[in-house]
Amino acid sequence: MLKIELFCYFSNLNSFFMVSNSFFSSLVKRHILILLAVLFLLFNFLLNYFLPSENALDLKFAYSVDQAYFAISNLSKPDREIYRLGIWALDFPYMIVYGLLASGLLFYLWRNKVIVLIPLFIVFFDLIENILIISILNNYPIEKPVLAIMASITTTSKWIFVGLLLLSILIGALRLMKTMRNHSILVNESEVEKI
Repeated sequence: MLKIELFCYFSNLNSFFMVSNSFFSSLVKRHILILLAVLFLLFNFLLNYFLPSENALDLKFAYSVDQAYFAISNLSKPDREIYRLGIWALDFPYMIVYGLLASGLLFYLWRNKVIVLIPLFIVFFDLIENILIISILNNYPIEKPVLAIMASITTTSKWIFVGLLLLSILIGALRLMKTMRNHSILVNESEVEKI
């Protein structure tokens, strides 16, 4: 019975990676990556313009319950409403944009679908973090320490995966440049041999 369940699990996982081949191939097209990069920059501008960066919990690496509620208390009621609306209207769609952009970049650099799971983890933790922050804002001024602790844990987890993403992009870019340089050297050597 266990063998059948494991087989079903891995065959479903395998079919995910097979189906996603065309999806990832379309993500690495130049015009798609450029569009996603422009949207990424636009969302960053809008988030920085509308959301309170000095008190935004999702921009911190970690925070205690006291720090979370101190940051929230520094916001006026209209600022808290803007923060809540900004999460709904900007941060949720932003997750899709940066998730697709990062997935496309990683697939372009590595041609490996497993490494593309890194942005999915970031989006997952960001989603949970946003839901928790909205819950904190909805309950304010009543403090819910468990929500703040869980939000901090998901925020930290998100930033750890962001660091892993940046490292993967850096290593992938260096690897690609080395491959292109070696290919260029081989092409030049073969042209010299023809002469």
